[in-house]
Amino acid sequence: MKSAPINPFKTVSHRHPRTFQTLLIWALTLSLGAGLLASCAEEKANDPASRLKVLQAEQARITAEIQKLQQEIRRSGGTTGAISTSEAKTKLVQALTLEEGPFRTWVEVQGTVDARQSIEVTAESMGVVRNIKVKEGQKVSKGQVLAEMDQTVLLQSIEEIKGQLDFAKQLYTKQSNLWKQNIGSEIQYLNAKNQKESLERRLATVESQLDMTRIKAPVNGTVDQVYLKLGQSTAMGMPAVRVVNFNDLRVVTDLSESYVSRVREGASVDLEFKDLNLSAQGRIAYVARSISPLNRTFRAEVPLNNREGLYRPNMIVGMKINDYNTNKALKIPVNLLQNSDEGTFVMVVRGEGTSLKASRVSVTPGRSNGIETEILKGLQAGDRIITTGYNDLNDGQAITLP
Repeated sequence: MKSAPINPFKTVSHRHPRTFQTLLIWALTLSLGAGLLASCAEEKANDPASRLKVLQAEQARITAEIQKLQQEIRRSGGTTGAISTSEAKTKLVQALTLEEGPFRTWVEVQGTVDARQSIEVTAESMGVVRNIKVKEGQKVSKGQVLAEMDQTVLLQSIEEIKGQLDFAKQLYTKQSNLWKQNIGSEIQYLNAKNQKESLERRLATVESQLDMTRIKAPVNGTVDQVYLKLGQSTAMGMPAVRVVNFNDLRVVTDLSESYVSRVREGASVDLEFKDLNLSAQGRIAYVARSISPLNRTFRAEVPLNNREGLYRPNMIVGMKINDYNTNKALKIPVNLLQNSDEGTFVMVVRGEGTSLKASRVSVTPGRSNGIETEILKGLQAGDRIITTGYNDLNDGQAITLP
């Protein structure tokens, strides 16, 4: 008799009715737990604070491992791949070899052109202008008559006095001859003499008054401006004509009190006339000995040669007054100086060939002219100063030159 085929599922189900269900529940539970764990891990990874802690821990571990490897490499005589203060990557720089040479500094100020003889001529007496004998731009000489005022009354007075004087002279001559012959009295002789001399003095006075009606040039120069007009009444102190001697000009400037020890007579000066696009050289001829109490300044003057007649009074002049000169100085561009808590320093090339390193050298700077600075201590002729790439260099860093 044939036996019936065996159904495994039916057998299992018959022998263990809950086994399959239990396995299915476990599988679902594990899947759900794995999903929850993955979700929590993802949420934790997205949290910045948690992520930072993980990275910091990883960084500390890597740093410790790097330091351990570096120490092992140093002990074995090898080189590390890390960049340290004294073992930096080689950097390309440019350098300048120091040499002694001339060095000068100057005081930069502003001055003005001034005419020593720029005079506003005034009348010496009251009167009405009857004659103007000059015009603007005309050259005149000292004593030349520039204008005349009304002289009618004075001329009449002179003619009258001259007539009286002629009579007095004749009378005096006759009395003098009689007195020599012992004729007449002494009183008559003295009266005649006194009358003559009195009229002579009176004539001289009136002639002086007549001369005061003439306005004359006090210096040689050029008529710069005529203020008078015909028929105009003028008086003492009123400006009549301006006369300027353009051949006697100077540049003047008022310097701050702080420059007293730096500006001396005889110092060379570079003059720049920006409006004329011209430059000239001169020397300080005069330095004031007193300080103005109003603005705490003192005056300095430079004579100006104006043979060509280019310069005008009151023009603005740029002045560079040389206050320091030396023929042997170590000087470097001002931008190469660097400052730190320890003081001023520069970066210098040390070594030869392929073993070049940057060295930090402390220096003592001296005077500066805005372009270069004199170095008093710390450097010597022949030193190579790094001029390009010095900002990012470390002391002892390897460098190369082009």
